[in-house]
Amino acid sequence: MKPKTPIMDSKVQQRISVQRPHRVTHYKLARLVLLGVITFVLSGVPPIMATESKPTPKADFSPVMLGSNTTSETRDPAYWPFDAHSPWNMPIGSEAQFEPVSSSEWTTEALKYGLQVNTTDWSIPIFMADASDPIRSIYSTDYDKLAFEVHVPDAAVPDSNQDAHLHIIDETHNSVIEMLWAKRRADSNLEAPYPNKIDLKGPGVFDTYHGSCAYGGSCTAGLIRKGELHNGIRHALRISLTTAVLNKNTPSGKPYVWPANWADDDGKGSSYTGTGNVYMGSLLAIPRDVNIEAIVGPPGTPIYELARALQDYGAYVVDRGHLNLYGEPSAEEEVNQLSWQGLQVLPKYLQVVANNGSERVGGGGTPRRPLAPSFEVVDGTQS
Repeated sequence: MKPKTPIMDSKVQQRISVQRPHRVTHYKLARLVLLGVITFVLSGVPPIMATESKPTPKADFSPVMLGSNTTSETRDPAYWPFDAHSPWNMPIGSEAQFEPVSSSEWTTEALKYGLQVNTTDWSIPIFMADASDPIRSIYSTDYDKLAFEVHVPDAAVPDSNQDAHLHIIDETHNSVIEMLWAKRRADSNLEAPYPNKIDLKGPGVFDTYHGSCAYGGSCTAGLIRKGELHNGIRHALRISLTTAVLNKNTPSGKPYVWPANWADDDGKGSSYTGTGNVYMGSLLAIPRDVNIEAIVGPPGTPIYELARALQDYGAYVVDRGHLNLYGEPSAEEEVNQLSWQGLQVLPKYLQVVANNGSERVGGGGTPRRPLAPSFEVVDGTQS
């Protein structure tokens, strides 16, 4: 029998783990095969094949999905969330200590499909509410009680896969309600086991479980947003790794490291069979001495912006799966412009930032990039 879990603002949260199947869709398989064949014809290098999974219908997220983030001196938390000193916004520092991934399964399991980016499958649909949207009730099925009454766009539907994520950003742009295993009821209201409300101007991470991802923090964090692969990504990314690489035996004895506060399997990480230095919550990044232009080409392309983000901010391990990054569904067109060859080679350069921690976010020292700007001012007050 699964344990009861508190709702939203309580800081004592637990997560019921769900087994995630391999996340290689027919669409991505076809893309890999086509590009692989082209590579084979041109260079004689055999294409890398992926296993396929059962196709699922795709919802149309386009009517209300978010646009690109601001390029002004201030920012809107709906498009570029969390405090400037949040691990999700702190750049890698000059004192970061890099260690090669020491798991014996890193090459054989994690790298075998290359890096993939989930958008419309196994990702996080984000919808922006407006004051004109109908007010809907959101129920916690763990408690069989009302959790929220908020404006919800009629087009807001969960991801069609098993995790059924759904995020609703409120009309003030100050908070997001995150749901895992979300459902629309027949009366158009919503339900999820434990919907959570997260402050978009806060840190995005917590001391105890509060969110809808395995690591125990916000699932809005680390998403590639629409426009960022063209305009630049100025935050850390979220990444999932196979359980064959994740090690549940951390130096502290917990199955996770900061900023994670939780793990799969009811917090135990019992499915993590890896050895070495990669844990739930680890920060992976491309070391400072790597010339990313030599790997992916000159600036001005989506793959360059992705490589730059992985070097300047890195990616936090937040879930189990393939070697996946995540983008909101409306970023799919840009994600499809990423170089297949670049996605194969980039993860080979990822290393662990061994001294990342709450007192040395990104490893400490001088940040590689300027800190995130202040939030925009609305009606005389900072939003």
